[in-house]
Amino acid sequence: MQIKRVAVVGCGTMGGGVAQVAAQRGYEVVVVEKDAASAEAGQQRIAAGLDRRLDRGRITADDRRRTLDRLRFGTAIDAITEADLVVEAVYEDVELKKSLLARIDTIVGPETLIGSNTSTIPLVVLAGATRRPEAIVGLHFFNPVPVMKLVEVIRTPISLPANVESFVAFARDLGKTPVVINDVPGFVGNLLVVPFLLDAVRAFERGVAPMESIDEVLQLGFNHRMGPFRLADLIGLDIVHDMAASMYEEYKDPRYFPSPLLKQYVRLGWLGQKTGRGFYTYDGGR
Repeated sequence: MQIKRVAVVGCGTMGGGVAQVAAQRGYEVVVVEKDAASAEAGQQRIAAGLDRRLDRGRITADDRRRTLDRLRFGTAIDAITEADLVVEAVYEDVELKKSLLARIDTIVGPETLIGSNTSTIPLVVLAGATRRPEAIVGLHFFNPVPVMKLVEVIRTPISLPANVESFVAFARDLGKTPVVINDVPGFVGNLLVVPFLLDAVRAFERGVAPMESIDEVLQLGFNHRMGPFRLADLIGLDIVHDMAASMYEEYKDPRYFPSPLLKQYVRLGWLGQKTGRGFYTYDGGR
């Protein structure tokens, strides 16, 4: 199947990144949000992301203009009906995703490819809400989507191989490196990185070392690009918390239980780089 038109439902950090990259790669993209304010915020976020790439010399002014011309924003879910491929990219909430995927399933045609961008939720739970669970494929893009190369492509025991391969080809066409993963909570990336981040926070809480020192040990001793506290701030502390809580519910393993300090920061609204304050303080943060 030739994919020309892409729909992205949800234009937060991840959905906006997927929409931006797809438009940059030449796809016509329709973006659907829950209300006009959210659609406008998503559009501004994408424009700001393109501006940063323009300032750094990674795209030209013409590239920016053409990318924006390929994007349409709205609030009517029916706008996805002509899409060849739909990516559900709303907030990581099981019931929200299930209800939305069920709705998408009734709107698009039988040949339309449907993918769910999820970071921890088992795909079988989401696919089971549709009439064609064997056709739903999981996608786990990494933040920031325009920069990160990896996409985990998630298959269940009943996934249609042809649909999995279609999403693998789509990810490659976005300039990404797809890795096919079997369906388990957290997949590979978050299955391993979430306890790593939580262990770092617990070490800080216990007074093992200041967070700056923990970051330095991981960077210099293990050649990590950034330490766990910088990484958590980049991901978003609310996202780290919610991933951990979701995986704890699945595994009942204390390694995934969110630490008290992480909970406090989330309750304070200190969510990382996006709010200007997380474990570290950034421009505009307090």
